[in-house]
Amino acid sequence: MACDWPLVRWQIALLTSIVFAGIMVGSPVLGAVADVYGRKRALAVSSVLLFLFGAVSAASPTFVWMVIFRTCMGFSLGGIAQGVTLNSEYCPTDIRGKSGFFICYFWSFGSLGVVLLMWLVMEFIGSWRILLLFVSVPCLIVVLSLKWYPESARYYLVSDQRDRAVKILNTLAKTNGQELPPGELTKVDLDIKRGRLQDLLGKEYRRTSLLFWYIWFATAFGYFGIALLSPHIIQKGNLLSDHTNGTFIQGLTDPVPCATFTTKDYLDMLWTSAAEFPGLLVFTFLIEHVRRKLLLSLACIASSFSIVLLLIDTHKTVILLFLFSARALLCAIFQLNYIMTSEAYPTTIRAIAMGAGTAFCRLGGLIVPYIAQVLVIEQPVVAICLLGGLVFLAGVAAVFLPFETKGISMKYRCLRTTGLHFDHFL
Repeated sequence: MACDWPLVRWQIALLTSIVFAGIMVGSPVLGAVADVYGRKRALAVSSVLLFLFGAVSAASPTFVWMVIFRTCMGFSLGGIAQGVTLNSEYCPTDIRGKSGFFICYFWSFGSLGVVLLMWLVMEFIGSWRILLLFVSVPCLIVVLSLKWYPESARYYLVSDQRDRAVKILNTLAKTNGQELPPGELTKVDLDIKRGRLQDLLGKEYRRTSLLFWYIWFATAFGYFGIALLSPHIIQKGNLLSDHTNGTFIQGLTDPVPCATFTTKDYLDMLWTSAAEFPGLLVFTFLIEHVRRKLLLSLACIASSFSIVLLLIDTHKTVILLFLFSARALLCAIFQLNYIMTSEAYPTTIRAIAMGAGTAFCRLGGLIVPYIAQVLVIEQPVVAICLLGGLVFLAGVAAVFLPFETKGISMKYRCLRTTGLHFDHFL
């Protein structure tokens, strides 16, 4: 893009930040839509908008139009997290965590796919516009595939659509060659509104929400910071090797050179992206054997040390191993946040809780480009210590979460559960 338009560093950081700003707005809005109108509808709206704005961004005539389209893409991305909500509401308690990590495998496959696609497109076509067009196509596939994915029976139950809930459960049982347990699905008498943001700060969930929001923020700050630092570390080999000793303001106004990645750069990006898989594999096992709070806390602390070790002046291979470790741990922490958030809140506010958590997550993503793409050039020690310190504090915050979510049954509403134990039907 810098080869087509004259850009400075603050504009590159803005292109990343503006997406996260859009997600900050879209996440709670589409989370409320998911609680009120259904998880599938929120996913469908998100996917359609993401495809449309992703495709038209490829035709952006100026930098300003690119910023506008990427803001709209960010808003659209805000509802994608409801896929985790929908998945968790169908999983039995004993495999809920493991199932959540299986979803993340496909996130990581997507990361690898983008690198491979970028390599092919830029090598043989040489157009970032074609690349943007291609990466929007999977969103259209998601829209078409939603026809075969059932709406949440839990959502139907709390939205006074008992007959639809029973129909879906019968279909699921028949598909799996099973029968529903004897008896009837009891109607849940709910006289409260769904998807209200203020319920997250009520007496019952205030502490949980505030702690989770900070953990979401710090995790995103660390994860996206490392993701943005990866190309710089891959190309330079060491954060301390050639920083300019300038000021933050000077860094913001430095021009961005027209540069291309070499084959080695693409290969390095592939294997650092693949670093997420070992972390996911290990945590897929640990999630069902270790308490969630302990696992989250230890993972945050370990990843913070991996981040700080990037400052060591040593061989490039060693630095890439630290980068590998940090990215693997942060990816696992990210998915732990999704899983624990879906477990901690009742059905009536689960989607809005996921949306609010995602919004704070993207707040971290909005700020971090100015640290990982600008400040790190001038003051790498400050930038890395900031990344590592925030993630370390997230590990401390995890210790103070008010309750453990491993092995608990999902609630239906705030204060008390009414009606039946849904897990008996799963």
